[in-house]
Amino acid sequence: MPTSVKMPRLGESVAEGTIGSWLKNEGDWVERDESLAEIITDKINAELPSPVAGRLTKILVKVDETVPVGADIAVIEENADVSTSQQAEPAPGPDAAPVENPDRAQTMVMENTSGYDGNDSMSSDQATGAHVKEHQRISPLARRLAREHDIDLNAIAGTGTGGRVRKEDILAYVEQRQVAPTPVGAQIIAPSTPSSEPTYNPPAPATVGEQFIAPSAPTTVEEEGIEVITPSRMRLAIAEHMVRSKRTSPHATTVVEVDMTNIARWLEKNKDDFKKREGNSISYVPFVMKAVCEGIRKFPYMNSSWSEDNKIILKKHINLGMAVATDEGLVVPTLYDADQYTLAGLAKQISIIAQRARANKLTIQDLQGSTFVVNNPGTFGTILSVPIINQPHAGILSMDSVVKRPVVIEDDAIAVRHMMYLCLSFDHRILDGAGAGGFLQTVRTKLQSYEREIDVY
Repeated sequence: MPTSVKMPRLGESVAEGTIGSWLKNEGDWVERDESLAEIITDKINAELPSPVAGRLTKILVKVDETVPVGADIAVIEENADVSTSQQAEPAPGPDAAPVENPDRAQTMVMENTSGYDGNDSMSSDQATGAHVKEHQRISPLARRLAREHDIDLNAIAGTGTGGRVRKEDILAYVEQRQVAPTPVGAQIIAPSTPSSEPTYNPPAPATVGEQFIAPSAPTTVEEEGIEVITPSRMRLAIAEHMVRSKRTSPHATTVVEVDMTNIARWLEKNKDDFKKREGNSISYVPFVMKAVCEGIRKFPYMNSSWSEDNKIILKKHINLGMAVATDEGLVVPTLYDADQYTLAGLAKQISIIAQRARANKLTIQDLQGSTFVVNNPGTFGTILSVPIINQPHAGILSMDSVVKRPVVIEDDAIAVRHMMYLCLSFDHRILDGAGAGGFLQTVRTKLQSYEREIDVY
């Protein structure tokens, strides 16, 4: 019986998807939940699992082709030579991840676009400028980078789990090769023999500043002093999303200054004991999230979206998106029903989600369903940031660094206080200045209402 494989919806605002690579060829046998293809999105990549066990009889969408969500991309025949195929096809290797929950069997496991750490489920060798050893593990995106740069993968020792070759390994190898004093015209030509390849040294962990630098891309030198860079598909997708957001929503921005002194002093006094007791840290973020939830309850239009038929859709659940920095880049998973947690509960959930993000174990569910985003660029030392709305939300809040500075307080006295700016970008179709200002004022009042002793439970 033929089963159609459809392009999945990778996010609430996503209407189409791109095939990054096919991990199986026509005629290959696939097991249920075995990775079929790599789907491209703006911030992460998703490996699409097979919905059924069977033979891949037809690939309908080519690599690099973009199709709408719900479009048929492949056909699997469930009963095609089952008895013989299962004996002929190799069993899933040790890299295959077990399905812990059958109800989530069709959940796609996400990996960061810039951290090509996924396992390669392809059963046959692929040409990437040279044949790869059969036992070597390499992610599909790292494999594609190797093919683009004509690299012999046998010359690279992977630094990932079990010797897996990662994107960083490929880029470091390319950089080392380009350092060699070769003519300009020969820099993009692969050496003729393996012996001429430079010795590869595994890359050192990226610094915070390097984490957000875009991967190397093919370049074309037009003339001296000018270089034209071809952006990656990921960079193009991000650009499209940002431009679409600005074109879709008439952005307006408002800023308030918040006195965080009592919260800062409580954290200085209690954060170490809290971590020993709870097993996770606590920061300013759960306090801001708690205040945002209170602001949304008072101004529910901040938790809404504008529909295509010019209706306002109010969301009953407060699902906060939170920015998480990983070794490979930035992702924004969702903390569902954030208003139901205490401060300690929020800190725990933030820690769990952050750990899952940094371990590349986020699922589609983790990256869907947010109704409002709290961004924290202050962790990088920023003092004022104006964010772009994540469609189709009504707003997004940035919290910047908490810094000490002199402030005029009661009785015109001057005191050193811990101050922070909150910047709200909102959709002016849904909200006016009064509503946005009222929301920010509620958030500010809540944050400044804490005394020296704070009950986080």
